[in-house]
Amino acid sequence: MSIQRVLTYGLCALLILAPLPFGSVQPGPTAVLVAACCLLGILWIAWRSRRGLAPVPWKDPVLAAGALIALLGVLQSVPLPRPILKAISPRSVEFRERYEPAPATPETAGALRPVSLYPWATREATLKFAAFWLVLLVTIDLAAVGQAHRTVAAVLVASGGFQAIYGLAEYFGGRQHIFGYAKKYYTDVATGTFINRNHFAGYLELTIPLAVALAATTFAQMTDAGRSLGQRLASLPGQQLFKTGALLVLALIMATALVCSRSRMGIVCTLLALLCVGLFLAWRGRGKGFIVAAFAVAGATLLLFSQGDAGGSVVGRFLGVRADLSNGIGRWGIWTQAFAMLKSFPIAGVGLGAFPEVFPAFRSSGQGIYLDHAHNDFLEFAAETGAVGCIALAVSALLVMVAVLRRPAGLRDFGLFGYAAIGSVVAIALHSITDFNLAIPANALTVSVLLGIVICWTRSPSPVLALGREDPRPWVARSLLPAAVVSGLACLALAPLRPDVAPRSPGTLAALAEAPSDGPRAKPATITGGGDAERLFRAASDLSAGATEDLQVLVKAKTEGQAISEVAARYVEARLRDAIDLQRLGLRQLPTSSAGHVALGHLLIGRCAAEALLTEGEVDCVQEAMPEFLLALELSPVSAATHAGVASILVAAWPAMNEAQRAGARPIIERAVKLSRGDQPLKKQWEGVSGAS
Repeated sequence: MSIQRVLTYGLCALLILAPLPFGSVQPGPTAVLVAACCLLGILWIAWRSRRGLAPVPWKDPVLAAGALIALLGVLQSVPLPRPILKAISPRSVEFRERYEPAPATPETAGALRPVSLYPWATREATLKFAAFWLVLLVTIDLAAVGQAHRTVAAVLVASGGFQAIYGLAEYFGGRQHIFGYAKKYYTDVATGTFINRNHFAGYLELTIPLAVALAATTFAQMTDAGRSLGQRLASLPGQQLFKTGALLVLALIMATALVCSRSRMGIVCTLLALLCVGLFLAWRGRGKGFIVAAFAVAGATLLLFSQGDAGGSVVGRFLGVRADLSNGIGRWGIWTQAFAMLKSFPIAGVGLGAFPEVFPAFRSSGQGIYLDHAHNDFLEFAAETGAVGCIALAVSALLVMVAVLRRPAGLRDFGLFGYAAIGSVVAIALHSITDFNLAIPANALTVSVLLGIVICWTRSPSPVLALGREDPRPWVARSLLPAAVVSGLACLALAPLRPDVAPRSPGTLAALAEAPSDGPRAKPATITGGGDAERLFRAASDLSAGATEDLQVLVKAKTEGQAISEVAARYVEARLRDAIDLQRLGLRQLPTSSAGHVALGHLLIGRCAAEALLTEGEVDCVQEAMPEFLLALELSPVSAATHAGVASILVAAWPAMNEAQRAGARPIIERAVKLSRGDQPLKKQWEGVSGAS
């Protein structure tokens, strides 16, 4: 089998599989998808080299456009001296000074820091972008030869059809599962294998125009005005007529699923895409077939939903647009808060991919509701990259437009598929104004493929990628270095899948029999988080879990008047200190983590309690942890989870607090109870201690 065929089949397999695991939004599927894209890139490099082309299209402006955005992400992750960082992003310096734990040693006080407030997330976002842009370049090459573009179109239509049929089956059947997973949200609408209805609608709006274009191919052939419609239909081959009918039925099913998702922008953007493509084709004198197919699908869908109550629910969604925009958690409220974040980091942003980690600090409405995106891909990109990123994006778009418009000859013969692909890309771009479809890996991959086909179709039919200088080396030698670089990217993408390495330390008090008298110390050096704060937080939690249980045993024993072992107390204290070191290391990577500060405060209370076992006087443990709790509440002022986490600790420590501490803790706990109305255990605990006090 030729490399070209393997590339085509591999690309089609990715397009089919990417939407299945919830759109590949979870870390595992995302990492595998990015690595698979890199593998396609390696095959592409080998294919180009065997054809006598340069291994990588160095002169292609499309490559330069993608490299510019990727370079921006790399630069945001580069540590900079404090004076330079303060000149570029003064608010970033302020955030780090306020929320980063104090450095371990005076020598590290002036350590270099990057622009990104979460460098690991920026690295991951840059890797995803580079992988999907690599797929775009692969698609440009594949679409330029043979009938690969038709194969891709057929696969996308088949994948969209499966999503529609599966989503409708779960919706009308009332089961509302995604394979073995029982849906918790959007249980009253169709979502296919996506969690969010808008992302499901985004995928359908990418594929419905393609299905209509393929079905319209038959109508485009009925141009003989001298015969009736029946005569023209009768003259068509039966196989072709059946294929067209099947495509129309499939497009109708996809349109039905789109309406059942009740995604307003999904419905509007799909209709606009079909309308614009139809009008443009009519202006070019070749849009009759597309218009007939589009009207047949839209008319049948409208007729179907006008016969039941489902149409009323869709109309109700549109009638509620104004109310949804104006309320505190509507799109306008979210955009206002995201814009406030952009104004705080106007030059370089918070870091590509770091929006979910910083945005909670700028929330001012929507109490108790979790949000991790701006619901506007363009505004979110601006907040993550600032003015520098907006300029880079504009330059990249200009480079792509130059590559598209600078052509000496006409379009390739892609039929109606080329126009439909443009309509799909425009539709998802419009939808991204009110949602975050481009943050969903499956949708982003599909957009990359369609954009690659559009670029290939609209520019010169000459070989897309210019030949380099004559290179006497064999094709394998020419491709080694670029292939090695892409292989490195694949390894970086798979890094999050490696298992956590737990610190080695005795896990229970039974191990103390053979421990040295000064108490064993864990080994945090065995934790290789690589900048991933969440891995460090998990390691700290795992390390402290056993120590916390042992601490409870010792405290209970002391309360009952029993003698406790000094070795055991020092052992527990040592493990908690190691966990605190790991937690602080994670917070230096991600200082805006409210959950990280809550966990650090909890660990500080535990360590203080362990120290109190070895002293006779009273120790104020709440006072030591309270600053971390207040920082957590600053970083998530409307988060129910953060308030509940802090409140549960304060309620447990209530008997040990003095009056001043209780006065400070009372409003925090009461606000947590108000935000977490469904947390009955917290409410009852608070009623118990507050009534007793």
